[in-house]
Amino acid sequence: MACRTLLRRKTQMDLLERACEQRAAAHIGLRGKTATNCQAELAAIERDGILITWVHEPLREAEVEGRSVEVRFEHEGECYVFYAVSWGRVGPGLSEVEAEPRVKLSLPLRVERARHRRHIRVALLRNLPPIEGTFTHVVDGRRQFQARLTDIADGGMGVTARTEEVTQLYTGDLFWVDMKLPGEKARAEFVVRLIHLRPIRNTDRLAMGWAFQPTDDVSNYETYLQRLEAFIARKQPPGSVMG
Repeated sequence: MACRTLLRRKTQMDLLERACEQRAAAHIGLRGKTATNCQAELAAIERDGILITWVHEPLREAEVEGRSVEVRFEHEGECYVFYAVSWGRVGPGLSEVEAEPRVKLSLPLRVERARHRRHIRVALLRNLPPIEGTFTHVVDGRRQFQARLTDIADGGMGVTARTEEVTQLYTGDLFWVDMKLPGEKARAEFVVRLIHLRPIRNTDRLAMGWAFQPTDDVSNYETYLQRLEAFIARKQPPGSVMG
């Protein structure tokens, strides 16, 4: 798994390098705020970051050191997206873009094809059997519990579990998830990080939110999302909305 992740990251960095060589057009926005974005170009990739240049008016908020930004760019007919942290404006250098105002961004953990964000609220759908998975701590395999899926999106998943089965669980914990759809033999494994947990009032269960890990192979949970969508489509009556 580690070797496959490293190979995937190298491929993504090669993609970014080619896009920078071709001065790929990009749109820069603040992460989580889609209303405002500005046109830019990917100017150069360095050992520790990426240089961008503004095409017209700059997005001043993206020049503030420490701000999280979303970068969408096109390369060879495909649209890609990545997230990075701004290191602010940088002064003149020795590169071919030294006369242009530049902003330096951190190297992204991953680059992925831009797509419509999916959010499937499993708990609100009828005619579905419980969809469960096994959570196992990445270091201590004795820390394990079963959980039931309530919702899933491109960035993470929500589950519930019996309170008595969950012990020594802390925000930030990393777990392997082994998911299997009812009636199917194929399984899906991916790594998630605990974001929050809370007791569900008047029940013996906990609600938990987990984020997919950027260092994991994104295809692991993308494949599961596709299988889940197909599974729900088979179980739902015509006209039902998945999310």
